[in-house]
Amino acid sequence: MEEKKDYNPVLASLHQMHRTFSELMERVNGGVRQIRALEQHIKELKKAQEVAVKSVLNQRIALDGKQAQLESNEKSIERRKVQLDEAKNDREFNAIRDQIAAAEAANAVLSDEILEGLDYLDSLKQKAEDAKEAVQKAETQLETRQAQSQQDREDAENEIRSMKAEFRAMEDRLDGEYKMMYQRLYAQKRFDMLTPVEGRCCSGCHTSIPVERIGQIVGSERAVECPLCGRMLYVCGNYHV
Repeated sequence: MEEKKDYNPVLASLHQMHRTFSELMERVNGGVRQIRALEQHIKELKKAQEVAVKSVLNQRIALDGKQAQLESNEKSIERRKVQLDEAKNDREFNAIRDQIAAAEAANAVLSDEILEGLDYLDSLKQKAEDAKEAVQKAETQLETRQAQSQQDREDAENEIRSMKAEFRAMEDRLDGEYKMMYQRLYAQKRFDMLTPVEGRCCSGCHTSIPVERIGQIVGSERAVECPLCGRMLYVCGNYHV
């Protein structure tokens, strides 16, 4: 009489391989996601840097305008002082003197604004420098992560290649109903298609499994999938209800 096959150890081994493959793929895909996130972060940092640089430029333009106005006012004051000496009467003298006083007062305000503007310009320059450093730091992080991701991908691909023969050999140990269910669910769920029974429940979604079905799983009488999550069920060697 042909010895009855126990498919549970095979499914348990395949499940472990699936988890290993999934972890290897996550190492690759996780690195790619991190790289994409860093690239997006760098784009945002560069936009912030552009804004900071434009703020510096605009502040310089504004200060240059005020400085030019200050110099123009000072020249105007000098001309009025000459006119003051040439005044023909008291009325003209007083009018010119008042104009000079008003111009000097305006220049005093303008000078204060220029000094405040220079302080503000220094702060804007620092922000621009900080933004530049942030971009450079992020770009360095990106280069490091790209190199690490490349190494991770190569390592993962090597591990996957080394496991493939054993994996295919383990799959070939399934036949009949077990092979058909395995292939169907693998096509649908890939590495999330297997789960053990723990107690009387599917460990994947914790749905209760009828005792009759558990007996069929334990005895490898038929392939069983969870009625809720659709994973293929098996029991471990130390299984107990």
